[in-house]
Amino acid sequence: MAATGMLTHPGPADPQRVRAVPCRAHPLRLRLRAGLPLDRAIAAAARGAGFAAGWLMLENLSCDQLAYVIPAPPPGDGRVAFYSDTHVLGRGARIVTAGLHLGQGGAIHAHGLWTDATGVLRMGHLRPEATRLSRDAHVAAWGLDGATFRREPDAETGFALFSPRTLPRRRPGGLPARLVRLRPHLDLGATIGAMAGGRSRVMGLGSLVGTALSKGPPLPGPATEILVLGQDRANLRIASVGQAGTVRQGWLSGPNPVCITAELLLIDR
Repeated sequence: MAATGMLTHPGPADPQRVRAVPCRAHPLRLRLRAGLPLDRAIAAAARGAGFAAGWLMLENLSCDQLAYVIPAPPPGDGRVAFYSDTHVLGRGARIVTAGLHLGQGGAIHAHGLWTDATGVLRMGHLRPEATRLSRDAHVAAWGLDGATFRREPDAETGFALFSPRTLPRRRPGGLPARLVRLRPHLDLGATIGAMAGGRSRVMGLGSLVGTALSKGPPLPGPATEILVLGQDRANLRIASVGQAGTVRQGWLSGPNPVCITAELLLIDR
């Protein structure tokens, strides 16, 4: 760590710290099929609705199996953090709430809150390819036209990260929206506040260099994973988890710099 809230990433800093691509967002209700890996169920449902890219909100879904990872110490190759071994919850697991984006080639990035069969609350980065629902479910989503997230190697952080890319528009209508990627060390709340101005609906996930909330102790870094749960104008309510698996929920407060990435959908209604 170079200084408070600052990390030394392995590669040169990309001069474009914010990438925002305009698109149109179409409200959807998708049916996810049980029995399929969740990533395949999501891609099939979106494709059936005529979209290859989207943002989904999962609420109160029962699972036969749920796999996830949480932040872990750096792997020793210059990267500032890594992922834990995969945690697997069996029958009786339940997705309480999760947010995810579907990008190019069916790639998915998902963070969320879930419980095991005993009701213990957990959080992390969902592995949808190893997660299966117990029964078919209908979920709220936004189909995206004109942009998608594409995963590609990132020299600055040493990870393969999602970046928004422009696509040809294929349909009329929809709400004006932006797919956004924020780079390390940008303050999440302040950057979104400047971009959204309290007028946009914000959905997002990513990682912070520790998480500071308006109430309760902060979660230490160097990396905590987050999911945006809601907002009051430009103020964000989030869920966060750190290396110890401790889950915090509340309103962001004070500087909260991005650790590796933050990926957002802003709907400019």
